[in-house]
Amino acid sequence: MRDTTISTLFLLFFLFAAVHIAAQEPDPVIRPVVVVDAPTGVVAEGELDWTAGTVSVTGEGFVDDDVTHPVRRRLLGFRAAKIDAYRKLLEIVGEVQIDARTTVSMAMVASDSIRAQVEGLVTGARVVPGSQIEEDGYFRLGLSLDLRGDLSAAVLPGSTAAGPAIPQDLPYADSVVVFVPPKPYTGLVIDARGTSLNPSLSPRIIDDSGRVIYTAGYVDRGYAVRTGVVAYERDLQQAVVSDRIGGQTARPFLVQAIDISGLYNSDAVVTRDMGTRILMAGMEADFLTECRVVFVVGPKPAPPPPIAVFSEATTGDSTLGDSMLGEAQPTGDFLDSILEARALADTLPAEAPEETAAEIVE
Repeated sequence: MRDTTISTLFLLFFLFAAVHIAAQEPDPVIRPVVVVDAPTGVVAEGELDWTAGTVSVTGEGFVDDDVTHPVRRRLLGFRAAKIDAYRKLLEIVGEVQIDARTTVSMAMVASDSIRAQVEGLVTGARVVPGSQIEEDGYFRLGLSLDLRGDLSAAVLPGSTAAGPAIPQDLPYADSVVVFVPPKPYTGLVIDARGTSLNPSLSPRIIDDSGRVIYTAGYVDRGYAVRTGVVAYERDLQQAVVSDRIGGQTARPFLVQAIDISGLYNSDAVVTRDMGTRILMAGMEADFLTECRVVFVVGPKPAPPPPIAVFSEATTGDSTLGDSMLGEAQPTGDFLDSILEARALADTLPAEAPEETAAEIVE
């Protein structure tokens, strides 16, 4: 009877999880950007959507009152708005972080070839459908440019290796780890909430000894250009079922970032032990080479509320109602706790003694 009760409770938990995830609206990682041209004082405002992988701006233009023909006014007005949008878009794209030390504008200064490619991409940006507005003599339209694809091809570093090997001279603390997950993982989720990690086109994962675990140089360049080196999400529960790592049938390897690194704070830092586990899991399933990596960013989630405590009835058969002590229900970040508990269970050493697992559960 005890096994049946436990199975029922776990089934209810995961049914709740599935309904909760399905009901949630996506919460994209959007960063507003403001650039001020020092000599002229002209301001360029734009938006970086790191979840969708786009940069967008709105241009404005106006036409002299001397132009009275309505068709000519619209043509000239929207042309002026598009020219303004091109200028702003070039400024905003220049602020995009390539990695922890470089922005697109830095790369453009260092290379005439990159400058020419980026400027060409900006002039080919698409007009956002429905963004053309005429109001009180002013004309507005939006432009959008993909961060992935041609822009990534222009600025991302080339692939230099298939990936880092696990060092032969592992310290004792690492060498005793025999990490064999029950099933191969379909992707990696780095939980960097609570840190000030900034999205970039080419972030790295490093461990606290300085070893590079994951970087654009280790992946298939085709995947990096098409899908991005990593994806960014704000919601952990959305991240673990994202299409990038397998959708509803995904089995993500969930890892907690302990710090951030780099001039622009775009690199995630994990423990040395966890870095070794990531490399082992990546060799087993090859998800690193295919860029099946998601970073979860944003504020640190609130502690989960108290949940119901279940116990066996002292006499007679246990029922769900009789075994629930207290009135707390699974809400808030309850699902985060389930995911983190599963990740902890997955990352226990394969030969962990039974008492270790018992102590962790307690």
